[in-house]
Amino acid sequence: MTRTSRPSLRRRLAAATASLLAGSLALAGCAAGGGGGGDQNSGGKGTLHAIFLPADWGTIVKNDLAPQYEKETGVKVDVQLIGRDAIHEKMATLFAAGDSSFDIFNVDYNWIPEFGRAGHLVPLDDVLTAEDKADFLPLALQVGTWDGQLLGVPQTIHPALLWYRADLYNDPQTQADYQAATGKQLTPPATMDDWQQQVQFFNGRTFKGTKLSGWAAQAAKGFGNVHTWLSFCYTYQCQPFNKDFTQSTLSTPEGIAATQRWADMMKFMPEGANQFTYDNVTAAAQQGTIATAIQWSWGAFAVDDAKSSKTVGDWEFTTIPTGPTGTSSSHLAEWTITVSKYSKHADAAKKFVAWLETKKNDVYQADHGGGDPVRQSSYQDPQLTEQKLPNSDVLRFRRLPVVLEAMKTAQPRPFFPLEEQWETTLSTQLSAISTGQVSVQDGLKTADQGVAQILQQ
Repeated sequence: MTRTSRPSLRRRLAAATASLLAGSLALAGCAAGGGGGGDQNSGGKGTLHAIFLPADWGTIVKNDLAPQYEKETGVKVDVQLIGRDAIHEKMATLFAAGDSSFDIFNVDYNWIPEFGRAGHLVPLDDVLTAEDKADFLPLALQVGTWDGQLLGVPQTIHPALLWYRADLYNDPQTQADYQAATGKQLTPPATMDDWQQQVQFFNGRTFKGTKLSGWAAQAAKGFGNVHTWLSFCYTYQCQPFNKDFTQSTLSTPEGIAATQRWADMMKFMPEGANQFTYDNVTAAAQQGTIATAIQWSWGAFAVDDAKSSKTVGDWEFTTIPTGPTGTSSSHLAEWTITVSKYSKHADAAKKFVAWLETKKNDVYQADHGGGDPVRQSSYQDPQLTEQKLPNSDVLRFRRLPVVLEAMKTAQPRPFFPLEEQWETTLSTQLSAISTGQVSVQDGLKTADQGVAQILQQ
């Protein structure tokens, strides 16, 4: 689910142009039965075609929920799993041609403004009842909405949390050594200052025979560094844009302070951290080579997997440590489910989307590792809240109260149609900052200039 590169805007526009030239042929093929809506299954009902991310929530839909839906309704849902950037590219190409080959798309929420503004997505407000809407986490619905219309039904949320090794923090010798070194008690960090002091203390220390790094987070150019940086940015009350997205505001005093803290903290990450993706952070947490981490909440299931983790039950979770004004605000990650405007069976697709995100299926997806729930009621469901790790008294979903707390102040990526280009521009400069090629001030100033060119589009 990570990505290491992005298609350029020029490539994307070229692909869209080529698709437009071929549009009449594509549409003719769909009319002749080549589109997704024209297929028939054994029950005589049309087949829906969907594309999902090959993360756990996508595989659950493909392997479990789509077959169950066919049993219940007779409607077959053919699910293809492809990577994040490939989904975006596929959508751009199909939409440019008005192609009906696919009915349903799993969408990263930051694409909602882009495809919503262009009119490519079916409004889904009638998919959810008033009771349903009241049950969904408000922020989860907000980032599925563009221009007053719900265009993406939330499937999973995972705000960034601070992870910390409870066995390390509770170790008497570690506590005594920290007290001697700092004059303070070792407790989960409440502030950025506390956290930096702790990771500096942990970095290079040996615990249970393993040498530790102070922390880890996604830092790879093109994806991870922006998402980690945003939790620093928001916690320092930095905003990347003015309110109407007409001016880039990265190099404000708040932005500089947030970025300087992030860059300083990078010194206490593992070797090669500038290439770290979600998978690298997860592996480090599983192997017990880090003391803390900023990581998406849903990744917690992986560190509790006895087949691959040496730290089962050892990790605890808290909100992002507060910045200088007492603010804690994490970056929100979320995936939604959308219906193509060009689908020949939009009503049937909408029914499947509604079924996927019932209360029962929200709990089912979370229980099987498919991200954190999007419904508030799921956070009180005993199937999740009372479930324990095998042969243990440790709660499997012990992170859920912290997820709810984080969602009160979490913030999305800048919610505007050109977010993908913005992210690429900023990521390049963050990479240069973290590797010491440019100063914080110069990197952010260059990013502001690059974003200004994007806004001129």
